[in-house]
Amino acid sequence: MSIVEKVKAIATKQAENTEFSLYDVEYVKEGTEYFLRIYFDKDGGLTLDDCVLLSEKLAEELDKEDFISDKYYLEVSSPGIERDLRDLEEVTNSVGKHVYIKTYEKIDNQKEFYGDILAVEGEEITVEYKDKARVKKSTINYSKIAKIRLAVKF
Repeated sequence: MSIVEKVKAIATKQAENTEFSLYDVEYVKEGTEYFLRIYFDKDGGLTLDDCVLLSEKLAEELDKEDFISDKYYLEVSSPGIERDLRDLEEVTNSVGKHVYIKTYEKIDNQKEFYGDILAVEGEEITVEYKDKARVKKSTINYSKIAKIRLAVKF
């Protein structure tokens, strides 16, 4: 089992019976330093106090397990307001939300869309967006999407 898999198991257990849910775990080397980044979420978003609480609990459990041989920095945070939608289920759960979509090829003569997800049927995602002053709708197959994330609406 990899470091990320072990940490996911520990973090998932820590989140059981709480308002928190595990979003993702990364273990990366940047320059000469290692970073263990654990992302949690909850309805309404995480507060700084939530991150501190989770960080303390995880640090204690990680120290007890002691399976990471490298010196690392532990970072606990929210995935952020413009988080990636990592799979079709997350896209489906985001119906009604504002998103950014980048496609592999042009669809309706463009590759980038900022708009609201209207519906998801199978793998077809219907998005409503503005093209200059006109409101348009496009249906995009999930397999044609290079990147999709939540976006802030201005």
